[in-house]
Amino acid sequence: MQNDTKNFVISMERFMPHTFQAEKGEGLFMSHSHEYDELTLILEGEGYYSSAEQNIKVSKGDLILIPSRLHHGFVCTEPWQGISVHFYHDKLPAYCQYLFHNAEREQDRIRSAYLSEEDMRWAEISLIQLEKEWKLESYNADSYVLMRVALETILLLFQRNRVTMLLPHVLNDQFTIQEVLKEIHAGYHTQITVSELASRYFLSESNLRKKFTELIGVSPKQYIINLRLREAKRLLQQTDKAVEIISHEVGFTSSSRFYHFFVKAAGATPLEWRKKVGEQTLTNNHP
Repeated sequence: MQNDTKNFVISMERFMPHTFQAEKGEGLFMSHSHEYDELTLILEGEGYYSSAEQNIKVSKGDLILIPSRLHHGFVCTEPWQGISVHFYHDKLPAYCQYLFHNAEREQDRIRSAYLSEEDMRWAEISLIQLEKEWKLESYNADSYVLMRVALETILLLFQRNRVTMLLPHVLNDQFTIQEVLKEIHAGYHTQITVSELASRYFLSESNLRKKFTELIGVSPKQYIINLRLREAKRLLQQTDKAVEIISHEVGFTSSSRFYHFFVKAAGATPLEWRKKVGEQTLTNNHP
């Protein structure tokens, strides 16, 4: 199996000021959709992004999130520069997936965040590092980690600048559970416990379990197990790592415990599942 752990990034694009054939302000308009998700940082200039129900003015410092399959367009009204990263959200590492879905609450809308000068520089540096590692010809184990951290940083900046104005001043149940989810996605691979999570928010374990289950639909413990299994499947599909190593990396205390939960959820052992998915991928790629 080819080692393809970096394939959550599809492409990266830099755009520079367009040459205007008409009067300044008429710009360049493009309307399209794509199967991947897009994050774009505007470094200079201004223009508009639009979808069926939106027309958003953007300028220097704006970070734009466009979900897959959303038909959208853009028009440049002042010559602009920027960097775009295109990716498949379902192939993102676990914490990146959480950040993405937390930012993209409405899948049929363009989301945007305005970054301060300092945050914009931070986002730009992260995109440059992401691009550098993505373009490496030979695979380096550190490259994947650097790519993950870079994308996490960009998504965190997006989330912070989108959410800060929307958070309630009073810590309500929904906000508490969102914070718990954030901690779970950041530390699922450690020996995180429901008791530990509850104590951080001054709740009893039973109270947290009740609030979490009401809002999310499963218990915190089951959510952690499901997340570990989802990340294990991603690693089984995208890497050649041994099952025992994957088991440890996603937070299971023993291989036998991992096998038990995996077979119960997938109906096959990890190796059987990897082989089946690999065969399906070959079939799809070679009709």
